[in-house]
Amino acid sequence: MPTTTPAWMPPADLRTAPFTGYTRAHWTAAADRILDAARQRSTHGGAMVDFAAEPGVSGAGAPGSAMDSLEGFARTFLLAALRITGDPEGVDGTAPLVAHYAEALRNAMAQRIWPALTDHSQGTVEAASIAIALHLTRDTVWAALDDSTREGVHSWFAQARGTWCADNNHVLLGATLAAFNHAAGFADGRDTVENALDRMDDWHRADGWYTDGDGRRFDHYNAFAFHWYPFFIDELMGAGFDDRRALHRERLAAFVDGYQHLFDARCAPVFQGRSLIYRWATAAPFWMARREGLEVLDAGRTRRLTSGILKHFVDGGSLDSGVLSLGWQREPIPSMVQSYSGPGSPYWAAKGFLGLALPADDPMWTAVETPLQIEQEDVRRVLDGPRWLIDARRDDGIVRLHNFGSDGHPTRDDPLYRRLQFTSLTRPVPAGEVRDSDITIEGASHRPALRASVGSRGGAVTRALDAGGRHVLSQVATRIAGDTVVHVARLSGCVGLPGRVSGAALVAEGGRGTDADDRASEATEARVASGGVTSAVRLLGAWAASPSLEPMVVPLASDGVVERMADGADVLLCPTVRLGPLPAELIVAWQTALSAASVPALEISEVIVHDDHVALSADGERLVFRWSLSEPFPADIEAQLIRRP
Repeated sequence: MPTTTPAWMPPADLRTAPFTGYTRAHWTAAADRILDAARQRSTHGGAMVDFAAEPGVSGAGAPGSAMDSLEGFARTFLLAALRITGDPEGVDGTAPLVAHYAEALRNAMAQRIWPALTDHSQGTVEAASIAIALHLTRDTVWAALDDSTREGVHSWFAQARGTWCADNNHVLLGATLAAFNHAAGFADGRDTVENALDRMDDWHRADGWYTDGDGRRFDHYNAFAFHWYPFFIDELMGAGFDDRRALHRERLAAFVDGYQHLFDARCAPVFQGRSLIYRWATAAPFWMARREGLEVLDAGRTRRLTSGILKHFVDGGSLDSGVLSLGWQREPIPSMVQSYSGPGSPYWAAKGFLGLALPADDPMWTAVETPLQIEQEDVRRVLDGPRWLIDARRDDGIVRLHNFGSDGHPTRDDPLYRRLQFTSLTRPVPAGEVRDSDITIEGASHRPALRASVGSRGGAVTRALDAGGRHVLSQVATRIAGDTVVHVARLSGCVGLPGRVSGAALVAEGGRGTDADDRASEATEARVASGGVTSAVRLLGAWAASPSLEPMVVPLASDGVVERMADGADVLLCPTVRLGPLPAELIVAWQTALSAASVPALEISEVIVHDDHVALSADGERLVFRWSLSEPFPADIEAQLIRRP
């Protein structure tokens, strides 16, 4: 990965930014590179931006849909608004942006080209970005509009009132439009706003973490939705919402305190959940904490983290052309893209530029960068809301996220959610025959978690597997043991079925990769090396599931392999040990490791099986693996609901 500053960036400043070299000027250069690309693809007098078109293509011949082009406009207008807000006098080149977007809004209203805001409309998502952009630029862009255009904008926003939307973070979008109109005296939006914010409160679990709708849907939407919209809504609604704003600040402070540890020493986010194409939108809550006057992280660490996030993606080629791909870095990755994503979708990354709304003399821009905690020491952190355990290690800079409580959409076995581990270095294998970082039955679909627990040493999760119509119950407990991880599972109802355990998948170097002793002598191990890191999985043993002080060893046929599958332009390599056929019920133990150094196999002894746990010694260390007895999760059986705020 390149580490030199791109030619379109200013020179690095290692005096005030010893870790990244980035200053406010670097952020401005990145923003302007995106805005230049947007202007080159604008149509209808700037009111639409079609990222599916080549630069200069305009009119009906452009390949993107009207909704795609609205999305391209709205999300880049938000970026422009943040740029303008931090430079209201136009001394840093924002005056042309004010003129351009004022004219674009006039053309949009005069030509009536933006799609209507109807039930379950993507247009409402984009309108919310426009509303926040106009709120931020009320003294510049909004002030430059004539009364007819302003009336048109208010009327367009009002179309969303009373419409249906997904019963998740989308309730905040209509509330944002209602708050904007309320603040201007166009319409009373209190009922809509109160209802939406109350619904959001239903989803708060702990420590500032929200589930994105009923169930266990935890992901980065906490960063760029639940800790984004409420603060602009509160601001628009005025002093009467001070109590809500105080609560939202309290939750934001708790969230940021934990969320900072989901970024590794390169400031790469953990690769988990949907909408990862938004990239550095993950930086938004750290800027928001500063905007809201919270002192959770000092200015130096905030600067180091946020600039590091942007730099990670710039170094990876995300802005080489100024146009963001439907991927993680330069190249598209189809497996990480959701059905609702279009060519303009990645520009929700604009939220990560919230720091540009701060003035140039803000301490966030003047303080000298200070190191992240992972750059100073190992980090072990429990996040109670999603029931995650963070294991971040200084020696390799990698964040490992042990997942016990995030499921994603209740009816989908999504690899971006239903895995035992996610990391900042690896990405899940696309849905198919291969399943990384898990225990499974061949071809089975994993249902939502039934119970889950987490603690400082590990956690546990119980879920049902649909194995070709057969019901298999999987109870898994995990413990961190030094540089490795030990998992123990009790499988029930699996007689005659083949199983497998697996480690994290690595991207092959040069499209091929190197197998490093991928088969152990007894076929109980698989490992793969790529990019200086080794991912390994080892079968440690299997025993009868009946409670016993000396459980019977179950002889299992096993085969250690490295499975390969294409994912966009990459090849993923997944170390796997195939098992089977399995008995009706058994205990299985296996070890996984992701490390720059070789991790030796553990020696297992003194195994005792109880009704609710298994105890064993691993290299002489006594470990207890208890199945989760938490409260059940009944809400997870429901699919996506709809709501009319």
